[in-house]
Amino acid sequence: MGVLKFLVWTACAVGLGVFLARGNVDGRSPLEHMERTWKRSVNPSAMDKLKGGFEDALDDAKQVVSQKSANASPPRERITAEDRAAINDIIAKKK
Repeated sequence: MGVLKFLVWTACAVGLGVFLARGNVDGRSPLEHMERTWKRSVNPSAMDKLKGGFEDALDDAKQVVSQKSANASPPRERITAEDRAAINDIIAKKK
């Protein structure tokens, strides 16, 4: 039953694709109608602005991260002199 459903849905999807590409509505295919509507409703310059804004933001983020990693101070050592002496004694006993 599952294979039959798969085949039916696949055939429907292929049929819809063929209709969108080759069907004729008012002298144009539905795909051409959608393209014309898209070009009218979506301002290409606005899309370019969004793309440029994203790229600028990405460059700024990379710059900030590289500055922080270059200016980072090494971690502070929190081991006291007494702790260091105790560790050295343990190491000396093992040898």
